[in-house]
Amino acid sequence: MRNTSAPYRSADVCVIGSGPGGAVTAHVLARSGLRVLLLEEGDRIGPGATLADLEPAWEPALVRGGADRLVPAGRPWSARGLGGGMGLFAGIGFRLRHVDFDARKHVADDALDPRWPLAYADLREHYDEVERLMGVARAAGADPLEPEGARPPLPPHDYSAHGRLLAAAGRRLGLRPFPTPLLINSVPYSGRPACHACGPCNEHACPTGAKADVVATLLDPAREEGSLVVATGSRALRVRAASCDRAGAVEWLDLRARVRHTTRARCVVLAANAVQSSALLLRSRSRWSPAGLGNRHDVVGRGLCFKVSGYVSGTVPAPARGPHRSGGPFSTVAFSDHYLADACPGGLGGVLYEASPAERDPRDGRMPLRVHFLAADQPMWRNRVRLSKQRNGLGARKLVMEYETHPWDAARLNYLADRATKLLISAGALQITREASEYERGSRHLHGGCRAGDDPRTSVVDAHGRVHDQENVYVVDGGFFPYPGGVNPTLTILANAFRIARRIARDLTTATV
Repeated sequence: MRNTSAPYRSADVCVIGSGPGGAVTAHVLARSGLRVLLLEEGDRIGPGATLADLEPAWEPALVRGGADRLVPAGRPWSARGLGGGMGLFAGIGFRLRHVDFDARKHVADDALDPRWPLAYADLREHYDEVERLMGVARAAGADPLEPEGARPPLPPHDYSAHGRLLAAAGRRLGLRPFPTPLLINSVPYSGRPACHACGPCNEHACPTGAKADVVATLLDPAREEGSLVVATGSRALRVRAASCDRAGAVEWLDLRARVRHTTRARCVVLAANAVQSSALLLRSRSRWSPAGLGNRHDVVGRGLCFKVSGYVSGTVPAPARGPHRSGGPFSTVAFSDHYLADACPGGLGGVLYEASPAERDPRDGRMPLRVHFLAADQPMWRNRVRLSKQRNGLGARKLVMEYETHPWDAARLNYLADRATKLLISAGALQITREASEYERGSRHLHGGCRAGDDPRTSVVDAHGRVHDQENVYVVDGGFFPYPGGVNPTLTILANAFRIARRIARDLTTATV
């Protein structure tokens, strides 16, 4: 019988997490000729799978409940499965804006330093590469705050019936609507079909492959070449130190066989998401790092950000003519007019975009309209990931997410909710209601915890994603973000991971690490 544990004994690089950051890193390193083991706690997400079906099986985080008790109601996952959150995301692909890389003028006095240790220019070429590789559909120059970059490879998606109404309503208010940038094919691209609006995109796995998929695009080709081994159903337990400044191995558990493995590695890359990567560092204690790997200054887990967000919805008379398609894309029109806004607390607001519900067909002569509003939250020292004394069924300490909305962010959220309401009123909507996203329990936008910066006393990793006091441990997921920015993070995670992975590949292949 073949010894199936042989591929797990050693690797050049062990990557933990297969979402956008981990998939890019595994792809780049494997293509560089390095032996890569990718650990993914979940399984492959099948076509047509839904978040509602999958999430009940994911371990929740402990969060503050009534009477200040800790209750298992937190959402510490973008997704738990091969490909991570991109398996179920809405496909929205914004680039961060210039202001997001240095928002010091726009954060509260008690916030952590929001500066990234790099500028947009350092990511521009990597954004361009991601858009070419994955396929982004957008209208060049249509977004008033769009930073410079190469022309998109795909034309934008047409506005849906809902998007047309919102765009017209916005123009009446003096706003400048533009097609939501989407990592969903508007025409056939790179061997994948065009979207044909077969169903809701958000929180659903695309059944046709029109939505960008890191598994098919990045992981499967590297696996076929033999330089990448992917172990699904595998939970990383801790990173084992070899010395005071180097990791030597990763201990992990095969969840199916309940067999523990230790994989020796020259380099370890954390890409499990902002919450899970922080928790793994905290669990990776040693005689050199008694408070957790990289946690000499109690910064690991700090500055946790979820983004403040919500929805406003209403109904309008159904158009007499034109398509009323019931399927995706989830969003076809967006507005950035309120991103830089003097009237918003701190002068920095966020985006509004169409967020059509899954059931969007007209009923009784009326059609639903729904708008999502989204803004960056303050990176706060008190908002963090920590470990509980309680243990889960595997014997690991459960994780706690401590989060409190800053008064500025509550005011900014109300500002954007008011603008979204005015947009629906302009569209002629009735029965307008505001829907809470419950972002404070965790969202699909997870940032911070492994903050990047130049000062080890206030950050966990440097500009290259390397843990400050470790020579060979990196973070490439949203935990890197010292400030979350006011747009969806997926494209930035992909671009930043490309940047970091290329440096790791160069260092390892030239034996400087």
